[in-house]
Amino acid sequence: MKGLTKRQREVLDFIQNYIEIHHFSPSYREIMKHFGFSSAGSVHKHISALKRKNAISNEKNCSRSVTPVDAPPHEKSSGAVNLPFIGRISSGMPIETFSQITTLAVPAILVPSSEQCYIFQISGDSLANDFIADGDLIIVEAKNNPEPGELVIALINNNETTIKRYFPEGLYIRLEAPHSNAMPITVRSDEIYVQGSVIGLMRMYK
Repeated sequence: MKGLTKRQREVLDFIQNYIEIHHFSPSYREIMKHFGFSSAGSVHKHISALKRKNAISNEKNCSRSVTPVDAPPHEKSSGAVNLPFIGRISSGMPIETFSQITTLAVPAILVPSSEQCYIFQISGDSLANDFIADGDLIIVEAKNNPEPGELVIALINNNETTIKRYFPEGLYIRLEAPHSNAMPITVRSDEIYVQGSVIGLMRMYK
């Protein structure tokens, strides 16, 4: 594309390559880290210049929606949906919600219904035995009637959040972590509130 400086072309190429690998666009922080910029303001300057030159497009106030204008159709933002990014979650700890909820663009193929799904970031390594690592992003479908064996986010006795496999057993619910030697948790059905089922995971490799 004509009219771009060398650095603008490099930023555009990085965005394009990132989308080809991850199937969603990079964040400002990731662009800043890749190029060694001193602040996110430098990224904003280059992104704004690329937008003025019609090299990229993005949705206002939406993270990870920057898309090269001439990207193949399957890589454009039309193949993504924007989900609320609620906060951080760790098994056994209260949910840490952000003061201002933002959105993230994720591949539409991962989301059955964008109106009922949202995103949490995993905090800590308590789910390592489930192959869910610190910093992973999980996609959650809000529902309180999961199928047996689904990985759910549940509130126990109104004060403890857990992420476990769900197995109803009459008046009781058995919650267990696969690939772990930890004993299952068994609670009465009236002592648990299922907030949603985990339906997808996104991981950023450093």
